[in-house]
Amino acid sequence: MSDYLAIILIGGGSSYGRASDKETAIKNAITSLRDWDHLFVVANIETTINVYDVTGYSDCSWGNYGDKFLLGTNEATGAENEPIERKPEVVKRTTPKWKKR
Repeated sequence: MSDYLAIILIGGGSSYGRASDKETAIKNAITSLRDWDHLFVVANIETTINVYDVTGYSDCSWGNYGDKFLLGTNEATGAENEPIERKPEVVKRTTPKWKKR
C-alpha cells in the first residue's frame, strides 16, 4: 500500500497531510494550512506543496537535520531517524476561499 506525506512550508513552520492516496494527502495538508490564518493570508492563494512517497516509513519528521530534511522509522529494519532520501514531487494548488476565523 502506498503512503504519501504532503508538506507545505510556511513562515517558521509547516502544515502537512498524510494518506495512502496522494491527492488526499495534498487535501489534508491544505486543510491544516488553515490553522495559520491568524498569522498569514492562506485563503485563496497558490501554494507549493512537497509530496513525498514515504511508503515503508513511520514516525516521519522534517526540518533541519544537518544535510537531511526528512527522517523516519524504517518499518523493515526498525531503524529510527533514518534519512528518507527520496525527492519530493512539487505541486502547486490554490487554497479554498475560507473565511478568516
